[in-house]
Amino acid sequence: MPSGRRGLRVMSVLNLRPRKLGSFEEYTIWLSRTLARRGGQSILVFKDSPPDALRPHYTEAGAELETKPVEPFGLDSARALGALLRKHQPDVVHLHFINMLSLDVAAAALHRGAKVVFSEHSSDIPKERSALRWALHRASKRAFSLGIDRVITPSNYVNARVVSQGVSARKVTTVYNGVNVESFRNASTAEDVRAKYGIAGDRVIVASISQLIPEKGIGYLIDAAAAALREGRSVSFIHVGDGPRGEEYREKVRRLGIEKHFIFAGLLNLWQIGDILRQSDVFTLPCTWGEAFSLVILEAMAAGKPVIVTRAGGNTEAVEDGKNGLVVPPHDARALAAAIVALHDSPERRRAMGSESATRSAYFSVERWVDETIGVYESLM
Repeated sequence: MPSGRRGLRVMSVLNLRPRKLGSFEEYTIWLSRTLARRGGQSILVFKDSPPDALRPHYTEAGAELETKPVEPFGLDSARALGALLRKHQPDVVHLHFINMLSLDVAAAALHRGAKVVFSEHSSDIPKERSALRWALHRASKRAFSLGIDRVITPSNYVNARVVSQGVSARKVTTVYNGVNVESFRNASTAEDVRAKYGIAGDRVIVASISQLIPEKGIGYLIDAAAAALREGRSVSFIHVGDGPRGEEYREKVRRLGIEKHFIFAGLLNLWQIGDILRQSDVFTLPCTWGEAFSLVILEAMAAGKPVIVTRAGGNTEAVEDGKNGLVVPPHDARALAAAIVALHDSPERRRAMGSESATRSAYFSVERWVDETIGVYESLM
């Protein structure tokens, strides 16, 4: 950056209702702290104000906090963003979890003096479209992306998808997600997970973290858990997260008679998740959709665990079959059960894959994620 120039003022517009301290929340905190250290300013704009327990994490990092409504085609949403842009006069406005086909994108593009960065975080659910509707969708994406200076994608999978939808490849760059590697690898354990959940010391713990929605493959995981237990394997499962299908999945676990060995831990903060990951033996995320690129996989890798994923989306850009985990087909409980059984039966293989995960996780750090993101901002100035 030229000598004498003030640091970057970055407004991050986040279509989020923060409920806990997770790895994405930590990214925004780390970004705010890094900008402040470089003489800049972070303005975080949320859909709803963070809870009291989270606010100090943001403010102590130097962030200014704002809220505004977020509606894809709501004039109030666009007007609120315009007012915030006039108030704060940022150099960069960075849109997260916003629909590209929205008036917020148009409002950001119309604000003179601010570069517009758009992060495409969404996973892919295949949709049936006629040739005409597909052409219209591509034309719309192309038109709305004209006002965006740079599109950031979390994986090459999403990069290719965005370009296929009509966004100019020259505007799209991949910046992989990251996590606080040290906190998952070396933090002291606050809670004995086996004692808390009544898991015997000789049982292999398989952890999973996600919303309780069908696209995360939790139904298949429950079926795979039942199959592994029927085969006589000493396995216990801990799932972290909540969601709209929670009661349905709990009922399925009860119906299969495995509730003693399939535990729903609910929504947890990072330090609690770290305790579970460090004390687990295997991690799995058996998505059925084209997952963009999962932060929880990076958390498990940082904790030094072998990871079982499905061949769907960008997660295989972090997990290599047979190296630091196993890759199975989506929608296949039998294949998932076989992978769980294989790792249960071979402690040496678990250790080797976990060691490889820990080595690979060094690249996927939150520091690198923030530095590369700021590098994108600076390249536009």
